Amino acid sequence: MPPAQRRRRPVDEDGDLEEDARPRRRQHVEASDAEQDEEASDDDAGTNGASTSVDDQMAKKLVRYAISCEYSRTAIRRDGIKERVLGKQGRSFRRVFALAQTQLRTIWGMELRELPVREKTTLHEKRQAMKSNAQPKSGSGAYILTSTLPDEFRSASILTPSKVPSAEQEATYSAFYTTIVSFIWLNGGELSEQKLQRYLTRLNADRMVSSERTEVVLKRMERQGYVMKKVDRPPVGYDGDQTISWHVGPRAKEEIGLDGVMGLVREVYGNPDDDAFDKKLRSSLGIKNRPLTERGEEEHGDVGMTNGM
Repeated sequence: MPPAQRRRRPVDEDGDLEEDARPRRRQHVEASDAEQDEEASDDDAGTNGASTSVDDQMAKKLVRYAISCEYSRTAIRRDGIKERVLGKQGRSFRRVFALAQTQLRTIWGMELRELPVREKTTLHEKRQAMKSNAQPKSGSGAYILTSTLPDEFRSASILTPSKVPSAEQEATYSAFYTTIVSFIWLNGGELSEQKLQRYLTRLNADRMVSSERTEVVLKRMERQGYVMKKVDRPPVGYDGDQTISWHVGPRAKEEIGLDGVMGLVREVYGNPDDDAFDKKLRSSLGIKNRPLTERGEEEHGDVGMTNGM
């Protein structure tokens, strides 16, 4: 073979080899990119899974926190949830709150309900609100636990009083604050100190309620949000005595509601099946026929069931 041909052949072979190598390198690069994409998707899935697991744990922690607060009748506040449950994950509030609601409803038969905003009752508070021109708050940022059980499971034989401190003391306390709240609502939502004392005297509860002093029980009711005690003092420079009045608190509005007051009155009067009685009762409470909610209840809340766990 001539020398020129011998020299040309290796060049041709090398050229063939180079042409074959180029697509192989491209295939290798494409395969590497695909592997990186798969690894990235696996990392995202792992991150989402870890986030879901963290949210689920925080939701369970929120459930435990809510139940512990409810036993002491302490309002479950948004700030407390962020401090004691969420920690540095404050932005996860809505997501964790929704998960906790699902767990409470499906497992515990309860749900968290936001308490209404405290109303301005005294003349001084109303004047301050008018001067500030501030927009009213849409929510109080405080919650309590309420039962979601059907009516047939809400009987006293099923939802017995809590054993802390004792079943008898718990039943007495529940009956007392429900009665006082009913008195206030039946008097147009405001009860003077003089009228309250007259009612307590008739109940033989002006000094003691079970084994506790009445003033101690009333202060506890005020602290827990069942009632609000308002002291209206005369303006500076004017003579006159201060007036004390009692109003329905935010917890009572959500836990007892007008339906609870109507149930108590009907029970006292032997559950009369009389339209005239029902009409008089509604008139005393200052209400008319109200539309029912999705749960078949009237708009102002349930019968008090939150502490009969």
